[in-house]
Amino acid sequence: MKKILIVDASASDGRIMTGLLARADYDLVVAESVEAGKVEAAKLPPGAVIVTAMRLPDGTARELINWLKTENYGFPVLAIVENLNNTDVLSVMRDGGAVDVIQRPAIDKQLVETVAQYVKSENKTFSIGKHLIPRQSDEWREIERRIQTIAKSNANVIVFGASGTGKEQVALEIYRQSTGIKTKRATV
Repeated sequence: MKKILIVDASASDGRIMTGLLARADYDLVVAESVEAGKVEAAKLPPGAVIVTAMRLPDGTARELINWLKTENYGFPVLAIVENLNNTDVLSVMRDGGAVDVIQRPAIDKQLVETVAQYVKSENKTFSIGKHLIPRQSDEWREIERRIQTIAKSNANVIVFGASGTGKEQVALEIYRQSTGIKTKRATV
């Protein structure tokens, strides 16, 4: 079943969204605050979508999105905005934030169609996030050994390779294993 997390403090909007999405055969979870949304997001399966109001009792949609990014959750977030011509839209979508916005007055017309664009069935989704995929080959063990060596140094690093070979994941792994030296930079 396709899972949707609704994070909205408004009881009336929550009921409208729940009714529309339940009729479209989505499995729903509802939270009324950023903190409750974090707890529920941690339980979501791959392929789920999060629909959130811009303002919540304990924070904003942007705070929830930033937390999702920090925790490496790749769920698409749809933000409910008052109208499309204000700065809220820009702030929630800036820097890889929400993937789409829905106008509050048009929830009944836009919600189901917009959610359908982003939700995926659990059994069709595979996501490794930004972590390395472990491999058993001698070549891969050599790459892991070099990552560990580089991470211990105070060197600037450039990772070269063909498109799709995992350069970003290697750079992030070097960063993760680094000793926290402030001047260390990884360039992909």
